[in-house]
Amino acid sequence: MTLRNAPMAPPTAPPPLGARLVGFFLLGGTMWIAGLLALFRSIMAVVPT
Repeated sequence: MTLRNAPMAPPTAPPPLGARLVGFFLLGGTMWIAGLLALFRSIMAVVPT
């Protein structure tokens, strides 16, 4: 059984390495800042001022 009129999916190429690196560092940077902020807030919650 051959499907002659089945739509052909266009070949999906992965994004270039530069775009992947920029996205990785943006996501990693925001996670790193959020982690530092959470650590700082937890320390400030324990240490009496």
